[in-house]
Amino acid sequence: MKGEEILNFLTSLAEGISAMFGPDCEVIIHDLKKKGVVTAIYNGHVTGRKKGDKLNLLGIYKMEEAMEGRDFYNCLCKTHEGRLIKSTTVHFKDKNYHYAFGINYDFTKLSLAESVLSNLVKTGTEVEKVINGNPSEKIIDDIFLDGVKMVGKPIALMNKEDRMTLVRYLKDNGGFSLKKGIQTVAKKMHVSRYTIYNYLKAFEEEENQN
Repeated sequence: MKGEEILNFLTSLAEGISAMFGPDCEVIIHDLKKKGVVTAIYNGHVTGRKKGDKLNLLGIYKMEEAMEGRDFYNCLCKTHEGRLIKSTTVHFKDKNYHYAFGINYDFTKLSLAESVLSNLVKTGTEVEKVINGNPSEKIIDDIFLDGVKMVGKPIALMNKEDRMTLVRYLKDNGGFSLKKGIQTVAKKMHVSRYTIYNYLKAFEEEENQN
């Protein structure tokens, strides 16, 4: 196919994909023969770009890598506003043309819905374990959920400051005085135990200074 033909095909494909998946799905075409200028874009509000903008592949890779035609599939990206984006970039390249075809899906709202649904279907410890076993796990679960509500964001959207606020809440409410408290919290927050220890150490140093 000639360059004009492939561009027309990709433009029609981009319009169709964006229409099918709705306003949270941006589809963009970069012309890498023209330093990555945006040739066509649909639902550009997702990343704030428009036709004619220069190359900006959401920070996934450098210009040199883009020029080499490196493809990426289902990568996680974040906008400056903190929105969560699933991004795929595929190259169409010949001696006379080089287009980067990108699909960027904003799943921030789905992530929030996932958090709500997770809380709805979550159950506590089995009755038998509560009666016969150590109730520490259930207590930590309750404190943790209260802490997440206090921060006001799901774990997936928390930045470092939010995570430290959550850990401080857990510390102040006895979450780490229970058996395997640090291990359990680290797993729930998707961080290492070392990270939790660092936060607690920072709080201790802050208290000593005061």
